[in-house]
Amino acid sequence: MAEHASEETVAVRADATERSLRSFVQGFLLDIVVAVTLVLATTFGAIEWTPLYWKALGLTLAKSVLQAAVSYVMRVVVAPRRSITA
Repeated sequence: MAEHASEETVAVRADATERSLRSFVQGFLLDIVVAVTLVLATTFGAIEWTPLYWKALGLTLAKSVLQAAVSYVMRVVVAPRRSITA
């Protein structure tokens, strides 16, 4: 019985890791889009790159890290409605 619970815990943690990595990659890709948009806006527009842009990029990256952490914790704490097959 304890071995089954341990295997289930390993499966849950592996799934949580996969989900958090996927969430991080999705968020990071969005951050790249934001960064490219800001660079293009400053290159082709009459906008000057300011420290505010660096703060915005930092916040979007922090959002991605936080999103991945929350995704991991939520998966470990709250089981999905469907069962996981290892």
